Amino acid sequence: MDTISTLSRISSHKFDYIPTIRHSNLFSRIRNTFHCEFDLKGEKLLFSPMYTQIRGEPEPKLIRFIEQNEPFLDSLKDFIINSLYVFSAVIEENSYYLTHEQDIIIGRLIHRNDLRFEVKFYSHFVDELISAYNDKIYLGRIFVDLQKFDREHFGLNDYFISILEQNNKIQERARHKLRFYDEYKKTELAEIDYLAKEVANESMERIKLFPTCDPKTIPTVTLQEIMDNLLYIQNLMIELREVAQEFENKLRLREETSFAKYLTKFSKDLINDVKYLTKLFYLLSMKVSKYSLV
Repeated sequence: MDTISTLSRISSHKFDYIPTIRHSNLFSRIRNTFHCEFDLKGEKLLFSPMYTQIRGEPEPKLIRFIEQNEPFLDSLKDFIINSLYVFSAVIEENSYYLTHEQDIIIGRLIHRNDLRFEVKFYSHFVDELISAYNDKIYLGRIFVDLQKFDREHFGLNDYFISILEQNNKIQERARHKLRFYDEYKKTELAEIDYLAKEVANESMERIKLFPTCDPKTIPTVTLQEIMDNLLYIQNLMIELREVAQEFENKLRLREETSFAKYLTKFSKDLINDVKYLTKLFYLLSMKVSKYSLV
């Protein structure tokens, strides 16, 4: 089922389960400059915050859907922004690209299955959206399930599955993109493959130990165990990130840029994931210590 058909199923639905969040100035600005991009069979169609199409060939079915469902799309936008606020650190990590008057954010919706979407985020200068669209900067991604807002285990499972998926793509693309594939296969590619699987599998086993109840009700001793596991997972991810970045630098020196760009995005996602783990650790440590700065 494609994006339009999936969204049409719930277009009369209200996201009553979105929490009411008073955002900081940065998140409020992101909400106001949010550009939606729909990925329809490989074609990217970009719409302004007021749902005016500004890039891509007109798609009558999509345009008709948007014209009839702007209130729904506004609520979908709130769902995505609040998910960014609670279950990721994409915005915090990339605030440099989002705070200036000319900066806008693009959210590309990619349907995965049922009511689950991956949303990839990019930043750009608003005045260069038409003339230099390919110069946009990749910020990161999140995963949303439009059936519910809250997630088990802080939504971490989606990020670990994504690491496995991205590793598979990296290994396959390397086969077709790298001039010296056989050399890299036994060294850097093998190390990334091993570490990616270790990070994902070890992390998914550890988060199975996390309680599925409301985090506010978790006993202090259990929170401390969760914090220990978060640090362990974070260290694994830092090691994978460093290996990926070293390989990327090596490839750029050898002018293997057509493949290096995939490692750039992979590293970016790992940086965001590590930041999110740090964010979770901080929030839990404040609860455990019963100390508040404000």
